[in-house]
Amino acid sequence: MGNCDSCMSEANQSVSVETLERAVRRMDPDLVLLCLESGVYVNDPIDRHGHTVMDVYACEHENMMKTSMSSRGRSADATRVFCEMQSNATQVLNLLRAYGAVMSGRSATRRRGL
Repeated sequence: MGNCDSCMSEANQSVSVETLERAVRRMDPDLVLLCLESGVYVNDPIDRHGHTVMDVYACEHENMMKTSMSSRGRSADATRVFCEMQSNATQVLNLLRAYGAVMSGRSATRRRGL
């Protein structure tokens, strides 16, 4: 007993709800999928207020949209970057929903730094 860790790949041994939170903040669908397939529970609280990664997703998506709207530079580049970010965000959202992610209900009282 206790040798179960040797059966898992090194990548799977290091995943946690913290890893999932970072992946959602980065809108990294590949890492989100790795975390979820490795058994990280999508609705585990990420802080003492009970927020979930879906709350993080909502905040990060809002920030991403604001950043896109204030982009400086060539419009073709800004459009390309926006579309890439939206594609990743959509993939992340679809994965979270497929695994049953829900908002904590505390999102209406969001605090800076979530």
